[in-house]
Amino acid sequence: MGNGIYKINSPNGLWHAEISACRGANTEKLRYKNENVFNPLQNEKQWRENPFAQGSPLLLPANRTDGGRFTFEGREYRLYITDKKNSVNLHGLLYRQEFSVMDFCENRITLQYENKGEIYPFSFCITAEYILESDGFKQIFTIKNTGKTAMPYTFALHTSFCELEYLNVPLSLALEQDERHIPTGRYVPLKSNEAKYVSGTDPRGIAISGFYKANGNTAVIGNYRYTVSDLFDHFILYNGGGVGGYICVEPQAGAVNGLNIPGGHKVIPTGEQDVLWTHTGLL
Repeated sequence: MGNGIYKINSPNGLWHAEISACRGANTEKLRYKNENVFNPLQNEKQWRENPFAQGSPLLLPANRTDGGRFTFEGREYRLYITDKKNSVNLHGLLYRQEFSVMDFCENRITLQYENKGEIYPFSFCITAEYILESDGFKQIFTIKNTGKTAMPYTFALHTSFCELEYLNVPLSLALEQDERHIPTGRYVPLKSNEAKYVSGTDPRGIAISGFYKANGNTAVIGNYRYTVSDLFDHFILYNGGGVGGYICVEPQAGAVNGLNIPGGHKVIPTGEQDVLWTHTGLL
């Protein structure tokens, strides 16, 4: 433990993870035996240049919000414009926040962050619990609405797996997007190359990027099974043009720009909470 990095290990000694409390509770390294499962963060410079391509950063709101604004229950809300070129809020600001460590032992850690309006115009508390068991790695996220009104949200994990020889993701439809990667709100059939992501394909060296409606909750990356809870109803796929050595399989609760799409986001009533989880294990 040092510099806000906490290491946990599975009881059988085969799984290892490193979680950063100071960089948004990101699982910056996940290893099975001597093999990296998540694309690992190696140094601070790498994170500054691209904080989304290593580990499993937490995104709230997820992906893009057009113009950094949205309307909920008749009131307009504004977010920081983090991508000025495209005039969007990109991936929110949760991934940059320092989390408090609530509990820590050999194979698990619980972290928490409370927002009172600083990074999102609704008050919420998010608890992230990470557990390593002999059968793999579990992440549990509890998002509680601590404000006085209902809270709309979208949430995703920018999970970056090391690029392996096989990819299979349960997708049904693609979310059509414009030249700024803003969805039009229309869902369209998968193209022939996208259908291969469903039937199974070798993704190495092929540029992959798209927004999709989920058609199941288990993806396969190489020899690893990635299972997510039902609130994750979309998958985002991205691999840096096929030259970065990673493949992002991003489970997302709500659609890209979902705060501006009817039915495209989740809502938590005041005082209530949503619980989402993922599990990474062997086939």
